[in-house]
Amino acid sequence: MASNRLRRVAKELADIQNDTQSKIFCEAADGDLSHLHASFPGPPDTPYEGGTYVVNITIPNEYPFRPPVMKFQTKLWHPNVSSQTVCMP
Repeated sequence: MASNRLRRVAKELADIQNDTQSKIFCEAADGDLSHLHASFPGPPDTPYEGGTYVVNITIPNEYPFRPPVMKFQTKLWHPNVSSQTVCMP
């Protein structure tokens, strides 16, 4: 039987798939609900419009009491992030 955490993640994935207006794509990586791959389009009327942004998501064992860890795979620029900083994978 699946844990409450995995049932919740599965329900949230189904909610994302049923929401066709947001254009968010999210799926379990290699069938593992604790590791997700997601992508979404850049918001309209922003410098990010026209881009597709890919994110790796790790769901901790304590979810939903601890938030998911999200890391952008797509390189992007943000004014609050230094281009001189090295990000560890």
